Amino acid sequence: MTRPPGDHPGEGGFGSSSDFPTADSTDWFSPRSAASSSSHEVPQAEPAQPEWLNRASGQPYGSGGFTGASDPGGHSYGGNGLASSPPSDSQPYLSAPVPGGGGGSSAGFDRPFPTGPGESVGGGHGPGGGSDEYVYGSGGYGSRKKRKRGALIGPMAGAVGLALLLGVAVYAFTEKSGGCSGDAVTLNLAVAKEIAPAVKNIADGFSDDDKNCAKAIVTATEPSAVRTLLTGEGVTSTTATKPDVWIPDSSLWTGMVEMRAKGAATPTKTKLATSPVVVIVPKTLYSVLKSKGFLDQPSWDNLLKAAGGLEGGAVTKNDLINPKLLDMRVLDPNSTGSGMASISMLKTLLAGDAAAAPIFAGITQKIRKTTRPTIEKMYARFGQDTRGRFPLLIAPEQSVMRFNNTKPKEPAAAIYPTEGEVSMDYPVVLTTSDKKKVEATHKLEAALTTPDAVKKYQALGFRTNDFKAPATFTEANGLSAKRISPLPVVSAEEIYKITQDWAKLSLGIRMLAVLDISGTMAQPIVPGGKSRMQTILDIAGKGLANFSPDSEIGVWAFSTNLVGKQDWKEAVPVAQLDKKFGSISQVDRIKQALVSVQALPTGDTGLYDTILGSYAYMRKTYAQDRINSIVLFTDGIGNDDKNGISHGQLLQKMQKLISKDQPVQLIVISIGSDKKVLKLLTSITGPTGGAAYIPTKPEEISKIFLEALSKRMCDPQKAANAQKC
Repeated sequence: MTRPPGDHPGEGGFGSSSDFPTADSTDWFSPRSAASSSSHEVPQAEPAQPEWLNRASGQPYGSGGFTGASDPGGHSYGGNGLASSPPSDSQPYLSAPVPGGGGGSSAGFDRPFPTGPGESVGGGHGPGGGSDEYVYGSGGYGSRKKRKRGALIGPMAGAVGLALLLGVAVYAFTEKSGGCSGDAVTLNLAVAKEIAPAVKNIADGFSDDDKNCAKAIVTATEPSAVRTLLTGEGVTSTTATKPDVWIPDSSLWTGMVEMRAKGAATPTKTKLATSPVVVIVPKTLYSVLKSKGFLDQPSWDNLLKAAGGLEGGAVTKNDLINPKLLDMRVLDPNSTGSGMASISMLKTLLAGDAAAAPIFAGITQKIRKTTRPTIEKMYARFGQDTRGRFPLLIAPEQSVMRFNNTKPKEPAAAIYPTEGEVSMDYPVVLTTSDKKKVEATHKLEAALTTPDAVKKYQALGFRTNDFKAPATFTEANGLSAKRISPLPVVSAEEIYKITQDWAKLSLGIRMLAVLDISGTMAQPIVPGGKSRMQTILDIAGKGLANFSPDSEIGVWAFSTNLVGKQDWKEAVPVAQLDKKFGSISQVDRIKQALVSVQALPTGDTGLYDTILGSYAYMRKTYAQDRINSIVLFTDGIGNDDKNGISHGQLLQKMQKLISKDQPVQLIVISIGSDKKVLKLLTSITGPTGGAAYIPTKPEEISKIFLEALSKRMCDPQKAANAQKC
C-alpha cells in the first residue's frame, strides 16, 4: 500500500522543517532560518480530535519537542509532540472508534487496527494523514507515533469477534505495528557537520521503521567539542551531553580521546565515506599553474618552499611556485580533524629526511599565523588580495564542492599531489556501553552503509570508502574523478605527539640576543678575513630577517665590568618587532644597535656571569604564551673573567633556575670554537633544552635557529644530552 504524502522519511507532514539542507541541496553556507519549512507543507484545518487521543486543549501537533538550548520549544530530529498524560474519568484511554476521522474521509469510522495484509493502521488519506497513527512535529521527518496499547483493547476485541463470526483471517496486530516490545531505545548521535545532513536523513528513516525499536537523534557538532566532553576536559557550549554514537570527520579523533580517556571512545568497523586532504586554489591560479606545466606532476614538496621549509634545510624539486604570491591557509590542528590530518601527512612525507625536525619547525612558524578555525574561514576572501597573493588551502576535497555550489565569483579547484593524500574517513564510534544502545547502533550501522546511503554521501561530495568519486566530479567544477593514492594514517600515539609538537612550536617567539663585545671579537677568524665581530653581526642581521613581526626580541651586550662590576648591559629592551617608538619600530632599533656595536679592545669575556644573568632575567620576565629563548653570540674563546663564577658554580646555579613549567632555551652561537670549547658550552645549554653551534657562514643561522627551535619537540633527557629528537 502506498504511504500517504508526508509519511516518508524526510517529508514535511504538518509543517516539517529542518536545520539542515537536504542531501542534494547546494545551499551549504547560508544560515538556516528557524522558520524554514518543507516544500511538502500544506496548510489545512486541524482535524477533529477523538476523545481517546487525550491531547491538551489548543496544543498543536508536535509542540513541546526539544532540540536543545539553542532552540527553545523546538523539536528533536524525527520527534513528535503528542501530548501524553495518565487516563482520567473524563478522558479514558479505552474508547470506541470515532466517526468522522478527519483527513480525506468525510464519513465512516477511523479504524484503529489493520483489517488485512499490507494496510496501514489508521484511515486518513490527506496530507500528513488524517488518523492519529502518524503524528509530526514541526521539526519531524516522518516519525511514527505508536498508540497506547490500552486504547485499542476495546475496539480490537469487538473487531476480532466480528472477524471470527465472518470467518475472516485475523492478522497479528502487534507484529504489524512494529514488533517493538517495551520502550524504544533512543540513540543520541554527534555527527560532523558536513556529513550530518545525509546521516540525519538516513537516521530519520531508521527511526521510522518500527522493527528497529530505536529512535536516532542527530546533532551536528564539531568533533573537537565532543573530544573535550569525552576526555573530561570540560563542557562546551555546543555539546553539553555525552552522545551514545559519535561520527567525527577523522579516525584521528578517537586516537586523541583514547590517549586521554581510555575506553571513552570505541571505534566500530563502520566508516561512512572519505574525503582526501588536497591543495585548493582559486580557478584563476589553477589555470596559470596548468599553463606552466605544474599540474603535470604536482608535488607536496613544492609546498615546503611555499611554507618556508627551505630555511630548515629542505630542497624542493622545482621552483614554479613563488612563495610571495601565496597566502597559505591550514585548518587549526588543535581543533580540527583536517588540521590534524595535514600535519600528520607532513610528518609522513618528511619521514627519513635528515632535516625533518627543522623543516617541520620552519613550516610551523611560517603558517602558525594563517591557521583557520573552520572551513568557512578558510574560504573567506577567496581571491587575489591587494598584495597580489592568492590563497592556497590545505583542506578536504569535499569542501570544494560545497564552496562551488554557492556560485562564488572565484570558484575553487583542487590539486592532487603525486605523493598521495591522507583522507578524512567519518568512522562510527561508540561512546556508550549500554547493551541495548550498542545493539541499536549495530542496526543503525547497517542503515548507514546501504547503497542508497552511499548515494546520499556522494551527493554531498564525498568519495566511497574505496575512494571512488561521485559522477559529478569533473575538471570543469574543480575536481578530479581519478582515484587517489592514500597515504598511511599515523597511530594514536603518533598523532598525540604531533599535535603536542605543533602546540609547542606554533607559539610566538620571545628572544634575548646577547652579543659578545670583548677585545678578541676584533680579531679576524682567519688572517686577512672578517673579524669575529663582523661575522657575528652578519649572522645576527641575517637571522633577524627570519622572525615574524609579532616576535618579541631584545639585545644585550657583554664583556667585563660594563655597568660597575656587572659584565652585561641592555642595548635594546625586549619588545615586539612591529611596535612603534615614535617614528621607528623595534626592528629598526635593533638594526641601529647592530650597526653601532663595537668590540672593547681591553674587555675580557665574562661569559658565565652573563649566561646566569640573562637566564635569570628571562625566567623573571617569562611569557607563558611564547617560546622563550636566549641566543648568545660569542667568539669561541670561552670564559676568561678571573673575577667571575666558575663553570661548576654556573651549572649549580642554573639547575635552580631551570623549570619544566617555564622553559627558557639557551642557544650559543660560537665563532671559531674548537671541539673542546663546544663540549664545554653544550654542557651548559643541554639542560635547558638548547644547544651550542659553530656556524661557518651567515646563511647557516636560519637553519641553526630552526634546529634549536625543533629541540622543543625532544624528550628533555635527549635534549640535555644533545641527542637528536
